[in-house]
Amino acid sequence: MNAAALSPDATRLRAIRAALAAIEPAVWTRVHGADGAYVESRGEMGELFVLARFDEATIDEIAFVTDAPDTVRFLLRLLDAAFREVRQLRGLPEPRRADQQRGEPMARDVKNFAAECAMKCQDAAFKVFLHGVHGLEKPLTDERVAQKVRSLLGVQSRKELNNGGRASEAWLALRGAFDAWRKAER
Repeated sequence: MNAAALSPDATRLRAIRAALAAIEPAVWTRVHGADGAYVESRGEMGELFVLARFDEATIDEIAFVTDAPDTVRFLLRLLDAAFREVRQLRGLPEPRRADQQRGEPMARDVKNFAAECAMKCQDAAFKVFLHGVHGLEKPLTDERVAQKVRSLLGVQSRKELNNGGRASEAWLALRGAFDAWRKAER
């Protein structure tokens, strides 16, 4: 279906998806400091950026802003599931997305981020990356690497990476930062 044939709602939905993709991984955190409340975001290399400051917002308003990316992801997953079910009930084929047409793997096709993370934690180059970029202290043991990764991702267990949401998005960002670092090191 071409863009001219899209309904206004479909056009708006496409714009929402593009806006979310533009800010990924969108790991936002609510912070309360001496200067008041604010929302910060973690960059690809672990750096922190202040996204918004609040002077007279309620806790609920701040939470609403902070949770916005996760809320949008959740609602998009619900819509996708509903659209799939409607197409299935009507006997319609599943449409191909742009990433499928280019033959690229999709993030949601990779289900076991925990296993992928465990393998990366044993990779010598990944250990050096964590040491140089994220301050992992020597000796670079598998256990220290695993603990550092859990800390960076904000999880208690790597199994949480398979649940979607912030943990998997943070893993994708860390994995992407490692890949970029490795390319830059060559």
